[in-house]
Amino acid sequence: MNAPALPLDQLRLANGLTVLLHHSPDSPVVAVEVMYHVGSKNEQPGLTGLAHLFEHMMFKGSEHVRDGEHFRRLQEIGAEVNGSTTEDRTNYYEVLPPNQLETALFLEADRMGRLLPALTEHKLQNQRDVVKNERRQSYENQPYGLAQETLSAALFPAGHPYSWPVIGSMRDLDTTTLDDLRKFFRQFYAPGNAVVTIGGQFDPPQARALVEKYFGDIPAEQSPHAPVFPSWECAPAQHVLLHDNVALPRVYLVWRSAAWFTDDDIILDVATDILGAGKNSRLHKALVIEKQLAQSVSAYQHGLECDGKLVVVATARQGVRPPDLIAALREQVDGFLAHGISPRELQKSLNINESALVLGLDAVRDRVHKLSLFHTLTGSALNVNRYFERFKNLDPRNVRERTAAYLECEPVILEILPQEVS
Repeated sequence: MNAPALPLDQLRLANGLTVLLHHSPDSPVVAVEVMYHVGSKNEQPGLTGLAHLFEHMMFKGSEHVRDGEHFRRLQEIGAEVNGSTTEDRTNYYEVLPPNQLETALFLEADRMGRLLPALTEHKLQNQRDVVKNERRQSYENQPYGLAQETLSAALFPAGHPYSWPVIGSMRDLDTTTLDDLRKFFRQFYAPGNAVVTIGGQFDPPQARALVEKYFGDIPAEQSPHAPVFPSWECAPAQHVLLHDNVALPRVYLVWRSAAWFTDDDIILDVATDILGAGKNSRLHKALVIEKQLAQSVSAYQHGLECDGKLVVVATARQGVRPPDLIAALREQVDGFLAHGISPRELQKSLNINESALVLGLDAVRDRVHKLSLFHTLTGSALNVNRYFERFKNLDPRNVRERTAAYLECEPVILEILPQEVS
């Protein structure tokens, strides 16, 4: 199985906007994605949650699009539409019939270039309430929902751009003003900080003309300042206890790790596959099947643009004490560092990663997203065509040695325990 090379044409408008054209005439649809190089890491302490809040505000109308009309116009033509925010980027996309490409480009251009006249205090209050409710449902009232927020705060130093959650804090959401939103938009929602990607069935010369027609007159802005990241170092060893409305204890062992698309990020993907991906992984065999300490267990590498975290997590079986679960996890990690991996394990991980890459490029919507992401976070959309080749240069010794450089640091340990009955 080989990942297909994606055909790609690129252009750059005079205002700095990058345009990627992935012509796939056999596709029954056309997909459009606009990705902005802004996420929660571009916020400041006391003003967290702005990037995600702004994702909501972008659907509330612009100068030539009334509130509610954006979704209505797209739903009437059968389009799929959504957006999302991470630590590093914000994206908006539409998948629609090929003859409706102009509709998507008009809507995206109007909110990129003409959103500010439509921002109102009423819309801010409305979407602030929506986001606060989302936080309650997905974080505060969700079992284990505060785990990632707690871990990020413990793993990264105070003030570090990855130390707060993407959704922001309730306090910051409550105090965000309309002026804060306007400043955020002017700083980050500019053509030079964005990429427009079009994929699927479309006429390339017509698409170029439409992009120039709708986006070409949006004024260029000065490039935003990149956030300042402290130099990398091991996180201080911490053991955090968190009581939650859960039935079973869960434990996390987390290390600071490598940024996305670096050589070490690839290596740690392989290491965590072997440790905790699926029922044939070391952790599942040892903790779930043999010792019967855990109900479930997994491990993964989460590479971010400028840093990363490696996570090992296990949910205890009924009656199992968290210290016993932690000791068993440590035993498996120590064994990995002491003895490394076999060529067979390495090949299995390569197979997993290659299959995931190929399957992840099957739909035109996914290809458009990958091209946008690689352009935004690596500087070149063409890196998607070179991604898997980097796995093929690995060997078992290299995987063990580079993984050891991270896992020999003491982890941050989080225990989530059932709430104590008063």
